[in-house]
Amino acid sequence: MLLQNLSLTHYRNFLREKLLPGEKINVFWGDNGQGKTNLLEAIYLLSNLKSFRSVKNDVLIRHGDKQATISAGIEKKGVSHQLSIGFGATDKNYRVNGKNPQSVGEFLGFFKTVLFAPEEINLVKSFPAGRRALIDRAVFFTSPDYLQLARDYQRLLKQRNRLLKEKQRADGLMPWTEGLIKNGARLRRARIQYLERINPLIQHTYATICRGAEEIEIRYSGQDEEDQDAILRQQFSDVGEREWRYQQTLAGPHRDDPQFLLNGASLKAFGSQGQQRSFILAFKCAQVIDLEQQTGETPVLLLDDLGSELDPGRRQAFFEFIRQRDGQVFLTTADISLLEDAIDSSTREFSLEAGTIRENTKKRLV
Repeated sequence: MLLQNLSLTHYRNFLREKLLPGEKINVFWGDNGQGKTNLLEAIYLLSNLKSFRSVKNDVLIRHGDKQATISAGIEKKGVSHQLSIGFGATDKNYRVNGKNPQSVGEFLGFFKTVLFAPEEINLVKSFPAGRRALIDRAVFFTSPDYLQLARDYQRLLKQRNRLLKEKQRADGLMPWTEGLIKNGARLRRARIQYLERINPLIQHTYATICRGAEEIEIRYSGQDEEDQDAILRQQFSDVGEREWRYQQTLAGPHRDDPQFLLNGASLKAFGSQGQQRSFILAFKCAQVIDLEQQTGETPVLLLDDLGSELDPGRRQAFFEFIRQRDGQVFLTTADISLLEDAIDSSTREFSLEAGTIRENTKKRLV
């Protein structure tokens, strides 16, 4: 997977900019507010159709303009393709090779990226929904059918909650409860199978970054149980009266809380900031490796403001790790000195100022 070129028109603080990145590590530096994160966001949008910053369309459009466009040439398994997204204030359109895809899932699975952003450190410490979403996004990229499964589950959940608010008792809820049990068990199994597969990779990448000093793991409640349908059925039975009282569905994978562990203890409660940062970074690197193994494609790795998130020893170990691997990487920083360990003869450097991208063609002594 390779981003060959990127064009931005009236997007964020970019008027008209075109980027021709390198095939390995690309470093973008500049003061805060110049467009570094906006650039990574544009690449991420081509993969996910929504921003990692949870904003509305009108925020993506340059002030004073009515529409914005992101387009890119990508290479996928040796073949070149063109992707584009157009934004209006309340709508967007997206195309693959000039044509509208038959489904949103077709576009979402076409170009794969893995993002590390400083805000994601909060996933360790905040609500379970963020940790579930982290896993769900990763599962989807290796199993496209997972998106429809998750949508079906949300549709059933919404309808069942509506009936609960109307004070329906168990008999009236039965068809929706059965649907949630069937779909919920499949969701749980998909998450558990993914974690069973990726946990050894997370442990390996974390050991690389931290020089083998600590052990980490993600555990999922009930992951050792064979019959997820039976577990869910019992959970629904246990919360029946409370559901009717609180008028919401209190059992199911939408309430599960994956546990992030450091040396067998809660990372949230006992991990330092550096350990929590390293954990999320290890997860992202493991996701890249898993995607390679499962799909034969290496996703593009997006690392926003990475240098400030790691101490020098972990930063050096991480850059050694990514230089040894194939795949395209985009790094941003406000302090280029923090990324010296990432730079070698194949690295491309770009500066950003007020939405203008300029390549630094003066080679460093590395």
